[in-house]
Amino acid sequence: MNSLDHILSLYPTFSLTEKKIADYIIKETTSIPNLTIAELAKKSQVSEASITRFCKKIGVAGFHGLKINLAKVTTEEVPNKEETKLSQQLNRIRTNKLEEINQTLNYLDEEQLQLVLTQFKQAKKVIFLAYGNTIPVAMDAAYRFNQIGIFSVAYDIWDTSLSALMNATKEDLVVVISNSGETKEIIKAVTWCQKHQIKVIAMTNSPTSPVALLADIHLMTATRERVFQKDYYFSRISAMLLMETIFLLLSFEDSDRLDKIRNHEELISDSKI
Repeated sequence: MNSLDHILSLYPTFSLTEKKIADYIIKETTSIPNLTIAELAKKSQVSEASITRFCKKIGVAGFHGLKINLAKVTTEEVPNKEETKLSQQLNRIRTNKLEEINQTLNYLDEEQLQLVLTQFKQAKKVIFLAYGNTIPVAMDAAYRFNQIGIFSVAYDIWDTSLSALMNATKEDLVVVISNSGETKEIIKAVTWCQKHQIKVIAMTNSPTSPVALLADIHLMTATRERVFQKDYYFSRISAMLLMETIFLLLSFEDSDRLDKIRNHEELISDSKI
């Protein structure tokens, strides 16, 4: 993994100061080899010491090493003359999405994952909460987990989601899906769960986000969309992957759950050609 990829994969774990440095490097990758450490510090509005610490965090000895690595990256990215603009874009999308998948799975800790599986198995009801762009992930998750006999609900209207949440008990589990972990409505909902001793599993791309810090268990998602669109951070693939992983692990550990999937398929078979 080159330095740019490493920065992108570690981005959710960076402090505010580190994100300032990372943001400038991502935006001006080709110009970094020509800057001094003092110039980068000034442009990213941090201290030179912060840049030195940043370099060590991403696994390079110092700023000079970072410049050499980034110079290699920009050289390697010279496009093939025979490659069309569309094929370049497809190749970049492929690389980014594969990296999102790999990094999200790498974030998983087996001990933590076992706790997640236990929470799903013990819950009387699972409520999936999402707001905005993550709602489709929650809806799909509820469908999947109902298939294997884990009673689950998710709604595309926030007020309806809150109504379901107000009826939750200590025996239930709330799973929050929030890319940033900073949505006010989601924060309020998780805070309410905390006050009423309802277990919360949160999926966000930042371990220091309000939602991540409030949740009982936090699962990290990786996103690399900012490579191409500097103001666009959302990607459903990582969150969907986590849901799919939990679903598959629960399915394969119990033959009864697999039977439930088969029964469901038989039930809806008449609707297919």
